[in-house]
Amino acid sequence: MKTVINEQNRRSFSSQVESMLHDKLAKCYQCGKCSAGCPVNFEMDYTPNQIIKMTELGMEDAVLNSKTIWLCVSCNTCSTRCPKGFEVTGIMDVLREIAEKKGITSKAEKEIQMFHEVFLDNVKSNGRIFELELVGKYKLKTRHLFRDMFLAPKMLEKGKLKMQGEKISGLNQIAKIFKDFE
Repeated sequence: MKTVINEQNRRSFSSQVESMLHDKLAKCYQCGKCSAGCPVNFEMDYTPNQIIKMTELGMEDAVLNSKTIWLCVSCNTCSTRCPKGFEVTGIMDVLREIAEKKGITSKAEKEIQMFHEVFLDNVKSNGRIFELELVGKYKLKTRHLFRDMFLAPKMLEKGKLKMQGEKISGLNQIAKIFKDFE
């Protein structure tokens, strides 16, 4: 099936992404280093460089409905490897945000989306991540209360999970950042 892309829609979508990303999509010259280094690209339906090109071409539906934007773990391997300094993880964040605003949810990656929501709520309320609260809320939301439960004692013993979280002093600045993106 051949996809016909309206030139105005193409420009609108790519311009919206570039505006939110604060970078130009054409900066990516498709060398593929981002995709070669991605630790989860074997699970993706499109490689990171394909997502960038598809976004530039205005393939909004395919991009926003792809598994790739939800599978990105934001490890920054791609951005670090990019010879042009393109923020590949940044485009994935922007595309997830656009998808959420349009009500597009990943059917196959529902739990990943839930994690992103809980993660951002955790940052919004604390200014940083409080792992125990993050895990607790995620487990409640996914209803997988006892999955991975055997890891908790080991993590507590090694000091990887703190029983009490910390809030940063500039929480109002974090609130402003979230408000600017609403």
